[in-house]
Amino acid sequence: MTARIVLAAALESADLMRSDQLYAEALERRGCRVTAAPWDGPRSAFSGADAVVIRATWGYYRTLQAFHEWTEAMASRTRLFNSIDLIRWNLRKDYVGKLETAGIRVPRSRVVACDAAVIGKVFAEEGWDRAVVKPAVGASGHSVELLQRATLAEQVAALADEARSSGVVVQEFLPEIAEGELSLIYFDGAFSHAIRKRPPPGEFRSNSRYKPIRTAETPAAAVIEQGAACLAVLPERPLYARVDGIVRDGTLIVIEVEVLEPALFMEFDPPSADRFAAATFNRLQS
Repeated sequence: MTARIVLAAALESADLMRSDQLYAEALERRGCRVTAAPWDGPRSAFSGADAVVIRATWGYYRTLQAFHEWTEAMASRTRLFNSIDLIRWNLRKDYVGKLETAGIRVPRSRVVACDAAVIGKVFAEEGWDRAVVKPAVGASGHSVELLQRATLAEQVAALADEARSSGVVVQEFLPEIAEGELSLIYFDGAFSHAIRKRPPPGEFRSNSRYKPIRTAETPAAAVIEQGAACLAVLPERPLYARVDGIVRDGTLIVIEVEVLEPALFMEFDPPSADRFAAATFNRLQS
């Protein structure tokens, strides 16, 4: 089977990361024609594609309406991975509450307006002295802060515009994050590989801009199963997914589920690119 596959990137970072280069090479070994194109560039780059795989659509949350229109257009013209239903589900971080309702262990979380009085009420009701705040629509650790009760008003006033426009998730701080956030990667529901992202001393965020130390990880079988169980409650099985969290007493506490443009860290396990390519190939044949 010869298929034309376009990997969606962004104008601000048009070059594929090494992880996605490995994926593209694995697809090409299967006879696919693979190109990369920015989602926020000319749409003609996606014309005639048999599939569009969202890989690095950086900055989409800053122009959310344009990204919404682009994803809907792609879904109407070709096969979009992940699917439009999963994208809609994943765009707002209030999905964390849906996971909790489905029985998945998550941090205590509230989605509220970006207002100091409202957030202060959450602190009071939960009995928190500190909590993580992040935009309800956002990515890459932008505008993620650790709020302290004593300086709440000043910190909320300094939050970025995307937090004010989308609202915020106020989330229980998990001290285990100092030991690193675990990222479990799955292709078509099957576990592939995992890494641990340890933030630098004094930092709690493990996104790349904060220069965490990343290492390959071999999670316990029970933790892998818990990650898979989390994916099982999504609207449908994703082609690719990353489940981020920490482990407490053998239990995975899911901080985020990423089925929209997550880094998949295939450079830490190069054979994983072949697993991703095989899963993609199988989807295209179905």
